[in-house]
Amino acid sequence: MAKISLILDTRHANAKGEYAIQLRLSHNSKSTTIGTGVSVRIEHWNGEINQAVFPKCPNAKRLNSDLEAVYFKYNNALRQLEMTENIRFLSVTEVKRRITATPEAAHTELFTEYFDRYADSRQTENSRIACRLTLKTILAFNKPMSFADVTVIWLKAFDAYLIERGNSTNTRAFHFRNIRAVFNSAINEDLIGLETYPFRKFKITSSRKDKQALTEEQIRKLMNYQSEQNIQQVAKDLFMLSFYLCGINLVDLYHLDRLRDGHVHFVRSKTSGKNANPITLLVQPEAADIIARYAGKDHVLRFAEGPGSYPTFNNRIQKAIRSIAEELGIEGLTFYWARYTWATLADKIGVSEKEISKGLGHADTSVAGKFYISYDWTKVDRANRKVIDYLFGKAIVS
Repeated sequence: MAKISLILDTRHANAKGEYAIQLRLSHNSKSTTIGTGVSVRIEHWNGEINQAVFPKCPNAKRLNSDLEAVYFKYNNALRQLEMTENIRFLSVTEVKRRITATPEAAHTELFTEYFDRYADSRQTENSRIACRLTLKTILAFNKPMSFADVTVIWLKAFDAYLIERGNSTNTRAFHFRNIRAVFNSAINEDLIGLETYPFRKFKITSSRKDKQALTEEQIRKLMNYQSEQNIQQVAKDLFMLSFYLCGINLVDLYHLDRLRDGHVHFVRSKTSGKNANPITLLVQPEAADIIARYAGKDHVLRFAEGPGSYPTFNNRIQKAIRSIAEELGIEGLTFYWARYTWATLADKIGVSEKEISKGLGHADTSVAGKFYISYDWTKVDRANRKVIDYLFGKAIVS
């Protein structure tokens, strides 16, 4: 008797450290798999049909509902096949083909529908926002469409549309990378075949941006900046706090848990799937002064404990930073410049590339770094102190 069960394929993890949940079809002592479109971290896997993932898993309720639905869809199709045919002499591959075949009149998931589901499955809030931005742009250009509609000709037409809208080379590349990721995901889940993949004959073009850093004079001006508008004062303080914490990203600053022994501990949201090792930074006195003004109860800063969401907070801070930039005559300033500025000054005063990389939270790709070396974070703390002292020393001299 043929049988279908839910399994977690632990042979290969994706870049986020997640494993694919699949349906295993067993028949005549052979087995094959059917993709479900869902990947989770191993600690979130429960394995029950009605509760495949634990409640602590992000979007657990929706994922469990989707997985239960896909299980019963194929299990019912298998039972129906057994009732209408003698499948004893069919191969497991043929059984899979029969139960996954879609009648011409039946509904097939559209590219835009799958894109929406793919966006929901992303691990971080920023990734979900990025995918939804691309999907919104696609729907502004085209009505809901199937995978077969996304051809090389369509990609070129979409590119022309983006150019007409004034999108830069890198913005267009951002959208095409998201589209490509959706196709790769659908192929990996056996929802579509390789023959539908349009990127073999379409090249994604991007340009390398120059890393923007404040000059010493500019960061001194920003450090001394004061505003009567609360949001601009907050934005300036958080920019400097990011600088004093080795250029920590705003999203990680926002979500920081409480201090432990005078240190912040976090894993960068951008590389959480590649680098599970937490970053540990000593809170320098300059950073401690800013934290004291905005201290939270369960977080380092109180902003994550309010009623608003991170995207709303991020938009307000970035808008305030641009307003400050206009006042100070600093063209193009964004919050991310705190990161570039810290790294640039660290390099200028002779901090080693290793310490700069660790301070920035870059993933260690060496075997020794990933598996054998317990890094001494006091090296980064000493380097950070040198950068801050250098900045204040220049400010005093001037």
